[in-house]
Amino acid sequence: LVTPESKEELATFMQTMANRYVRYYNALHKRTGTIWEGRYKSCLVDADSYLFTLYKYIEMNPVKANMVADISEYPWSSYSYNALGMPDELITEHVLYTGLCEKAELRCSRYMEMFNHLNINKQRKDIVKATIAGEVYGTDSFHCKISKLINRVTRLQIGRASCRERV
Repeated sequence: LVTPESKEELATFMQTMANRYVRYYNALHKRTGTIWEGRYKSCLVDADSYLFTLYKYIEMNPVKANMVADISEYPWSSYSYNALGMPDELITEHVLYTGLCEKAELRCSRYMEMFNHLNINKQRKDIVKATIAGEVYGTDSFHCKISKLINRVTRLQIGRASCRERV
């Protein structure tokens, strides 16, 4: 989960990171060529409503892929930082995460409690769809806000009031 200052900044970061990793991986394994198929996938997210849903979705991927039995076993997850308080210099705390509590121990405890009670089964399909298509992932009001900013519809409003009808 990355929160860039701009869309261009994200694209530059991803390109740089991918190029450097491919060179490292190829040198390590004495091979050439690409590692990934296609470009990275991303979506604009309504963090106010879905930040913690996305944290759980991302942090549970190694468990879902049967790489580990428990999320705390995966060394590259932010779960160890967010829920267990393990140091990680790569993580910059999101303002909504720090808003869980001023004290770090209580913040971790609240995060773990929220993580354990948050059921993301319904959202999983929507997260994947938005990411693959590069769509907006958020509430109806967030879609309306972004639609107005970019002057185009961010998703079809099937069976729902359109943004104009809400204003």
